[in-house]
Amino acid sequence: MRQRVFLFITFTIIFAASSFSYAADLSFGGGIALSRTKSGGYGEFGATIYKNNSFEMRNYLSIDGYGNISTDYNIGYLGFTEKITFGMSSSQLDKNIFVLPYGFVAGNFSLVGAEGTTLGEDPFYYEVYAGLGADIYSGKNMSIFVEAGGGYESFTSRLPGYDVLGAGFARINVGIRGFVRK
Repeated sequence: MRQRVFLFITFTIIFAASSFSYAADLSFGGGIALSRTKSGGYGEFGATIYKNNSFEMRNYLSIDGYGNISTDYNIGYLGFTEKITFGMSSSQLDKNIFVLPYGFVAGNFSLVGAEGTTLGEDPFYYEVYAGLGADIYSGKNMSIFVEAGGGYESFTSRLPGYDVLGAGFARINVGIRGFVRK
């Protein structure tokens, strides 16, 4: 299992290093998330992967902290998420458009802390999800974003005394981003 974790982290670093070049538009931000089973917050760093006059792809890496909202079992998550967005280009901001819609796909890997487990040891948590979002701009360098989507979440093995292993979920994210344009 440690080899899979190492490979996941290595792949994420290689992909991020290639897309977060000095020539990319960068963004910094954070948000809150609410899903069927957990809620919490995250900080994110993003960069443009591809951009032309009408289309833009961005890569976001985030560090997440969540707590289980179930009253029966307390679980804490420390996670790492990679999200790819694809949608309307920020070049459209010059045309008096201030809402830029996008779609996204994302994956998360988290360390789990719960009664009977130690953070950093098996079981681990993962999720894959997709959805739609929009950046609502206030000027060219600041936006509020809203995202809605869903996907699949699971643990790598059962937690002691917790019988849920995997299930589908719906998720809503709301936050703010600041952009540094090249």
